[in-house]
Amino acid sequence: MNGNKEIACTGSLAYLRCEYFMTPIGIDKQRPRLSWVTENTETSFVQTAYRIIVASSPAHINRHAGDMWDSGKVDSSRQTAIPYDGVKLSSKTCYWWKAKIWDQHGNESVWSDATYFETGMYEPEDWNCRWMNCEYPNSPSAVYYERREFETSRNNPISTARAYIGATGSKANAYELRMNGVKVGEDLISPGQTHFKRGMYRTYDVTDLIRSGNNAIGIMHTRKVIFHLHIRYADGTTQIIVGDQAWKRLKKGPYTALRYSGGSISEGKGETYDARLEPEGWDRHGYDDSAWGWPILDTGPLLLTAQLQPIRGIQDIKPISIASPQEKTYIADFGQNMFGTLRLIANGEAGTKLTIRYAECLNPDGTINPGSTEAGWLAEAQPHYDEYILKGRGDESYQPTFSCHGFRYVEVSGYPNELNADRITATVIHNDILNGSEFTCSDELLNKLQHGAVWSFRSNLVSVPMDCPARERQGWLGDAHCHSEADCYNFDMAAFYDKWFDDIADSQLENGIVPLICPSEGHEYSLDMPWVAAVVFIPWDYYMAYGDKVFLAKHYEWMKRCLHVFRAHLDSGYLLQNSLIFGDWFGSATDISKTYLATAYYYKCLVLLSEISEHLDSKDDMCFYAGLAMKVKAGINAAFLKDGTYYDTNSQTANALALYLGFVPDASKPAVTDSLVQDIQSRETMTVGCLGAEGILAALAENGRNDVAYALANNTNKGCWGYWMKEYGATTALESFAHNGASNNHAFLIGGLGAWFYKYLAGISPLQPGYEEIQIKPYIPASMNGASAQVNTVRGLVKSSWHKSGTQLALHVIIPSNATAEICIPASHLASITFENECYLLNENQVGRLKLEGGYAIYQVGSGNHDFLAELTEQRA
Repeated sequence: MNGNKEIACTGSLAYLRCEYFMTPIGIDKQRPRLSWVTENTETSFVQTAYRIIVASSPAHINRHAGDMWDSGKVDSSRQTAIPYDGVKLSSKTCYWWKAKIWDQHGNESVWSDATYFETGMYEPEDWNCRWMNCEYPNSPSAVYYERREFETSRNNPISTARAYIGATGSKANAYELRMNGVKVGEDLISPGQTHFKRGMYRTYDVTDLIRSGNNAIGIMHTRKVIFHLHIRYADGTTQIIVGDQAWKRLKKGPYTALRYSGGSISEGKGETYDARLEPEGWDRHGYDDSAWGWPILDTGPLLLTAQLQPIRGIQDIKPISIASPQEKTYIADFGQNMFGTLRLIANGEAGTKLTIRYAECLNPDGTINPGSTEAGWLAEAQPHYDEYILKGRGDESYQPTFSCHGFRYVEVSGYPNELNADRITATVIHNDILNGSEFTCSDELLNKLQHGAVWSFRSNLVSVPMDCPARERQGWLGDAHCHSEADCYNFDMAAFYDKWFDDIADSQLENGIVPLICPSEGHEYSLDMPWVAAVVFIPWDYYMAYGDKVFLAKHYEWMKRCLHVFRAHLDSGYLLQNSLIFGDWFGSATDISKTYLATAYYYKCLVLLSEISEHLDSKDDMCFYAGLAMKVKAGINAAFLKDGTYYDTNSQTANALALYLGFVPDASKPAVTDSLVQDIQSRETMTVGCLGAEGILAALAENGRNDVAYALANNTNKGCWGYWMKEYGATTALESFAHNGASNNHAFLIGGLGAWFYKYLAGISPLQPGYEEIQIKPYIPASMNGASAQVNTVRGLVKSSWHKSGTQLALHVIIPSNATAEICIPASHLASITFENECYLLNENQVGRLKLEGGYAIYQVGSGNHDFLAELTEQRA
């Protein structure tokens, strides 16, 4: 192919990513996935082919020579998660790549700008070292200091330097790496939670931190750690420093207590740091470590993989108020419930102890109420607190290194001076998932609920999808799938789920059983179909969001083994027995049949697994799971569809899930929907728990009752989301619809609402995986003036924004390149639609490029910016 060929393609490639990251270092997959976004000024742009080249050097890539891989021209619209298929990659090596595409007219684009990815360690022997053991993993003061000095060449400039450090995981930070007195990286929690059989490592570019001549490395850690430093010089020679017997260890330092070191929920969470005991200068050259001992070298976990996505401080927040209920005690309100840590500046005498306690709410007298952050419902109550003892040398800054908390309020006692806002800062911690997706509307209550939903998701997306950031921090499967669709709308979740599904696979038993908490701590290996449904539900949400078949294929076999476990519990009527424990958690309707709930979720898992099988070209599996799903569907309807009008005991959850999970016969859908609506309207509230809350709004929306869904979203009665805002002024979602006595930062009840904002109120949903085909179908409530949402997809930005003014409805839509969309505008109150300066009268039989269907005016569009102006038949309130 001639790279200099004259071209007429208007598309240019941008945002090139490897494993969903731009220029990542430390990739440990032999077939990393490559993706790009196409930018162009042409509407209705479609990619028909691509070519990727990967090279071993900039010289090769600059002359368009793919010495590692040249895909050739591939006829495909695929632009995301394309696996590398070239020469075997080497460890610790940088590779350059770029791509070009062809459009629908056969025109060839120019090459993209070249970019790169860098590999990490592929084999255990690449590390060339052993692990440094934590010696006493359950010790209350188990923070170890490891240090080593080394010398680099003084005459040979350093070209690159990479530090690789890994550890087994925990619910708090496991290590901090330092070089020449400087913290390496922005991570505040490393590596996050892992199964005991797996460790994870981060790769850091430390070229600018290493000096010519004398250097020092320092590692603080609470778990087993492994370390490898690779230095390349300008002349091509290398130097390697690893964890070995040349290091020195300090067992007892300033961390005099580390609560939570063993990971038990029954322990209090926090640390005690005595600054008087600091080994000052320990991470710099020249420190006297003659009194230090030596590390204990050991073997590590069975698996060691790269952690590409950091868990870091995302945002700093200052308090909105500081009260002082008594001398030397202050209570700071940060105005937002969050997961994170605190940074405090103090100046006082040596030995002064500051105690920092955390809470999600206040008592009526203004003191903190740590009740919802304690684990007293499982064990003896233990509050969250950190302690800092001053060394007495002017201003001292303290931020906990090995503890983090869920909180809005902080009590600081023992503070020697007046505590002002400039002396205290909260840092929000979670995975680096923010990508610019957002929703807003003219309804202030809904904006508050969206705010609470997003902050609940953010607070719990820390290494694993946690149940809450305070008490447990457990990766409950059921909690996770209750908000996975909303997560994929709000954030970039690809790398996050990549990591967590490895945790789930690690936790699966040989007989196929998957625990209800992953990574498992050795318990919760029980059969609960609605919880375990996450192993199918989330991969499907992932696939629809990112179009990534590699992810599906990687986990496909163990997903099948997991579902196979439940087949043994089907009775002769194809109903699932003995497969439910928790039910509709925190719902107020307690009479739901366990068999009904378990079988309902089993049916949907079979349907989705059949679709996954089809997309992976496994036709036999597709037919098998589809056939079994039809038998299960018939069994559910024979046993639980009553008079063709309701399910089970006619509860909201039973009817909502029947519609949401899709087993209601077409003839019965109107009646079942009416039964659901009648119960909602007669009670003027909801009775659902986490399962019902996931599906109730979508069930109403998909069956023509978005009006009822909208009313529920705005309902402030007990049992509805708005109650949290009216009663408690909540900034995150609560664990219960009824009260704030449990967790005040728990995402599983608000996932369905968060998805409804994007999917129905703004109207954005993928019709094909990876947003290749998109539907824009907004619901226009009479009492709202407008709503807007944007989703940063793998193809680029998708936006839907509508606004009403007088008798006009304006809809603005952005569709990214290489995608098509179906624009659906409610037509029952419209007289005409203007699009591209053409007006279509909706009371005529022929409406030109529009079609009328199901009460909507539907327009097919390609990529680009599209504006619709609809004339209303009458002004609506």
